[in-house]
Parts: sequence; structure tokens; C-alpha cells
Amino acid sequence: MRKSILIVTHRRGFETDPVVDMLRARDIRVFRFNCDADEDVSYTSFAISDKEKVEFVCDGRHIQSKDLSMGWCQQMPPYIDQASNERESLQRKNLLALQFAAFDHLPIPWLNKPCHVVYASNKVNQLITAKAVGFSVPRTLVSNDPQAVRDFVQDRVVVAKNLATPWIVSHEQTRAAYTKIIQSEWLNDDSAISFAPIIYQEYCERKRDYRVVVVADKFFSASCVSAPHQREDVRKGCATGDSYIACDFDADLLSKLQTLMRLFSLDYCAADFMEDEHGKIFFLEVNTCGAWWWLDHLYDNAICRAIADAL
Repeated sequence: MRKSILIVTHRRGFETDPVVDMLRARDIRVFRFNCDADEDVSYTSFAISDKEKVEFVCDGRHIQSKDLSMGWCQQMPPYIDQASNERESLQRKNLLALQFAAFDHLPIPWLNKPCHVVYASNKVNQLITAKAVGFSVPRTLVSNDPQAVRDFVQDRVVVAKNLATPWIVSHEQTRAAYTKIIQSEWLNDDSAISFAPIIYQEYCERKRDYRVVVVADKFFSASCVSAPHQREDVRKGCATGDSYIACDFDADLLSKLQTLMRLFSLDYCAADFMEDEHGKIFFLEVNTCGAWWWLDHLYDNAICRAIADAL
């Protein structure tokens, strides 16, 4: 029996689809495993005896670990750890506990192993590592200590960013927590500041934003000039990628990005940078699972092909 590529994703992971189509056109088998919860839950079995055996079941299809040749962590559900009640919380924590153990113990190579994706997704880990490899990073505080926050904000313009995820997903809708400039009156509410740690960064007037997608040794970059209403967050008030154009990116920064990826054991990613009004380029963050579909249109599906080639 020919073996299959395991694709770890979720039902909203639409970036999976064009790569799957490309692989199937090359007569390569794939098994899509959606890591959703609630009524969309998939099945995982991990048998431990003389030999370990893992089995996955998704949408009526099933496969065993012995029939897998490689894995691709396309994207974990951004909402998997967001639960509205105790039952959902219990389900999701246990699903993740089994799924990640199963993924880690599969004797196959990965394009972005899930455990590496989780570690590298942490924004504090990203900022520390970015500084270590030589990127310029805005002056930053990550805290939920009201006095520490007030001391940091004093005499400078500061933006607030979500630490864990900018997406808030419920059964009814998906909302985004955009980056915002701190208003002085917000600093008077100790309970709001202490509720959860977030990222506070010195604000830089942006001239241009960049997104750089890396697949193995291939680079794809695009830039945009933000509109006045996007001075805090380029994602605000427009469809993703609307104003981006393909561009070249600084070779030294690309080399530093590859070093960062090696330290995180990532094989592909999408990285965001911002150029200030003086021409200085700052590292903002890494999307460890790519987020590249809109860039792919600028490069005539070359990103899809690069991922298919890597698999």
C-alpha cells in the first residue's frame, strides 16, 4: 500500500486545499486530519503495547501510523483552546493532550512539527529570539502589572497587542483584537490591566509593512503602504492582502530570518516587518503556519508549488 502525507489542519484551514489539489495532481496520497472540537471532532487512538500504534479517523476516513510517510502541520485551530463552558474546556484540553502526543511520536519527518509550531508561536519566545539573531525590535514590555505598565507608558506613545491570539472565536462570530494606541484614561483601571498580560510596544510611525513567506530556501515577499486608518494595525478595515504588491526584501534580514527559523526548528513561516519613517525595519512577529494564500496570487501559485515540492 502506498503511504500518505498527513496534513494537520482544521475545517477552516482553506490554505490546505490548493496544496492538496496540487499533490493529488502529482498522484501523491494525502490524509487530512481536522483538529476541531464540538460536533466536528475527529478521532485519535494511541495504542501502547509491544509496539506503539496511532490511528486517525476524520470524516469517515481512517489511517494508521504505518501508512504515513510525512506530516505537514498546516495550521492548528486558532480557537481550539477557547471554550465557553466547562464541558468544552474539558473536551478541548483532552483532545490536544492526545493529539499532540500522537503527532510527536509518529516516526515520520515533518514540514513544521506541531510541537515546534506551538513553541515558536509564543510571542515572547519570538521577540527574545528575534533580538538574539540581530533583528531590530521595538522597545517592549509584556506584563499584567499595572504599575509596571504605567511606568513603561510614561512619556512615550505605546501600542497594546494581544499576546496569545488576536482572534476571538465564538459559535456566533469571529472577532479580531487589533493593535491599538494606549489612551491615558485606560491606565487608571488596575483590574483591566491586571486581567491578562498583553504586549506593550513603543509606537513607531509606519512607512511600509512587509510580509515575507519562507518555504525551505525559497522566499516570497510583499509590501504595502498603510492608509491613515491603519496607523496602528495594517489589517484594520480592509480585506487581507488587498493593498500588497510583490517586492524584494533585504538579503541580510532574510538571512537572519532563516537563522530564527533554524532556532525554532521551522521549515516554513510567514514573518511580518514594519519600516518606520526613517527607513529602519523592525521585526514584528512570525506566523508559524504561513498565512500566505493572498501572497500566492502575487506569485502565480509559486508558494503552493514550493510547499508541495517540500512535501
